[in-house]
Amino acid sequence: MRKILLLGKSAKTYALAKYLSANTDVFVSFNSPAISEFTTVVNFDSSDYSAIADFVQNNDISLTIPVDVEFITSELINTFDEKKLQLFSPAFNISELVNDKVAVKKLLYKLHVPVPRFASFEKASVAYDYLKNAKFPIIIKSGISEYATICVNEKIAKSAIDDLVLRNETILIEEFLYGKTFTIYYVSDGYRALPIGNSLNYNFALDGDGGLLTNGVGSCSPFYKLTDAHIDYLTSGVANQVLGCYEQQNKIFSGIFGLECILTPDDRIFVNNIKYFISDIDIASILNLIDIDLIKIIDDCNMGIFADTYEFIPQKDEYAVSAMLSSRQEGQIISGLNSLDEQTIVTFYNLKKNKYLEYETVKGKNIILTTVAGTISRAREKLYTEIEDVNFTGKTYRKDIGAMMSQNRGLLV
Repeated sequence: MRKILLLGKSAKTYALAKYLSANTDVFVSFNSPAISEFTTVVNFDSSDYSAIADFVQNNDISLTIPVDVEFITSELINTFDEKKLQLFSPAFNISELVNDKVAVKKLLYKLHVPVPRFASFEKASVAYDYLKNAKFPIIIKSGISEYATICVNEKIAKSAIDDLVLRNETILIEEFLYGKTFTIYYVSDGYRALPIGNSLNYNFALDGDGGLLTNGVGSCSPFYKLTDAHIDYLTSGVANQVLGCYEQQNKIFSGIFGLECILTPDDRIFVNNIKYFISDIDIASILNLIDIDLIKIIDDCNMGIFADTYEFIPQKDEYAVSAMLSSRQEGQIISGLNSLDEQTIVTFYNLKKNKYLEYETVKGKNIILTTVAGTISRAREKLYTEIEDVNFTGKTYRKDIGAMMSQNRGLLV
């Protein structure tokens, strides 16, 4: 059986490993009770790139995929290139692109892509001055982390700015936009991008888009309001423009990436961010709606025949709905996992097992459940039936994922 190594420590690493394990022998670079059930865990220093390359070479690993962006370094890329090992990732260090929100917005602005109005600051005093003429509400974010908060007045905004100063992080102030938030994902050989799926995103912690702003607690795929015209525009006018910009710099951006967007009520699209790979909350849905072997696509990208082989990536005529189950407490026993339908897709965060081999909660993100069906209403019904079977003290989740009439404001982390 073919061997594949995944470099990552996230829930999306677990989801991709689970997806690939049906047809390949999967090796992973981090250990957890959940992922070790169906993969081979490799215990090496993730920053020792020569050791990673030696392991790949000595164990006949045919493909290595960095799932988390921190693994895409010049050292890893150069080491694999020198030893002629197959690596599916951008051929340059993309940390500035995907870890620096300000750099992303400046790139999109340079390409004449509509983005929410923004300004970035290093000093609080200058940011305070900007607030004097700001139209509230606004969003204040960190330029380099997931910190984000909605500010309805100047007092709250100054408090958020002070928080970022204490964290020694760049202050990013954004226009507040109403609309539907969504992400469209692409696979690319570095020269051409083709969409592999899209999702409507739920980024607020509470029903009705209240509570904390997060990087995703639920999703529906595909996004029902996204038309072929929207997708064609984002593909030719944004995704391939980004690839072309980097190609001109002799930087080949192969791999999987997403465009985080807002669709406003007047049918305008604003692009808010570029992210590497597929997010934790979206990955199970996106992977399980692709109607072709993902590894074949990756192989064709690496062999240089992607552009000649594919006009589009076929999708299943189905819908997927995902919800994150979080916990207010840690150390609580999780029950009901064994009673879930075998078609329900379970994505674990880095949970531990107790001495009785029972999963126990961590405070925060614990599990993502994903269901697939012929209609979104049926997928949603299945999802919430399954959620009722999974129990632990302090369980929290959104109850309105997939409810078409719910209003999802255009806010992204």
